[in-house]
Amino acid sequence: MSRNNVRLLLTLVALIALVKFFDRRSDPGSTTPAPSREERAAQQLDVELTPAAAVESKEGLAAAIVIDVSGSMDETVKGQKGSPEKKIEIARRTALEAVDQFVAYAKEHPDEPVLLGVYEFSRRRGDPDCRPIVPMGPPDRERAAAAIVKLDADGGTPIGQAMITAKKELDGTGLTNRHLLLVTDGENTDGVRPERVAEAINRRPDAERPAIYFVAFDIEASRFNGVKNAGGLVLSAATANELSSTLDSLLRGKILVEK
Repeated sequence: MSRNNVRLLLTLVALIALVKFFDRRSDPGSTTPAPSREERAAQQLDVELTPAAAVESKEGLAAAIVIDVSGSMDETVKGQKGSPEKKIEIARRTALEAVDQFVAYAKEHPDEPVLLGVYEFSRRRGDPDCRPIVPMGPPDRERAAAAIVKLDADGGTPIGQAMITAKKELDGTGLTNRHLLLVTDGENTDGVRPERVAEAINRRPDAERPAIYFVAFDIEASRFNGVKNAGGLVLSAATANELSSTLDSLLRGKILVEK
């Protein structure tokens, strides 16, 4: 038998063995059943949330503020002075207030690395689901103000994908104290569900697992019980003043705290 024929025979044997292996996994009576759709989805999330490269770990604070800019954020709620105000305008103002707190904290703790990123998310044709408004870096009020004013409301609500993007951004910092703060006014409409992402994040090693905070803005917090059950903290805010005070309490009580 020629060398080429031997190679062909070996290739055929390998293919037959591979087909039989998958047949056994899909056979209900097999001792190695094929994974369910939910198990495959969980495995895929685990792979997606695994850092692509090792980053040197060091003490410090990193936070990702993730803001819903879907179409419903163009609707109005009770504003700061009691009159109706668009939710996107409220989000711009409160996001900048949060940046101001990070700037102040960084100045008060010059020996502690402090990194902050601000991101918007919505499902829009041709754009990533989650986009950096202020890339992860030292908090900078001037840069943030110029970027946040451009937030506009349009598109669907891919909450889960936004969480994945934010987690990856936090991974890239290598800092040990990580926080993912997400503000949304609606339930997930596109892509993976947020509770599945929260569960997958909770399966990650402690060193790369951020604390997760959800602020349900003009929507019942109970809609995110899945995130809560997976270890996230879910709070509600129905008005401009409530959103401002809720974010302030989160920052002062959970994120920007003395170590």
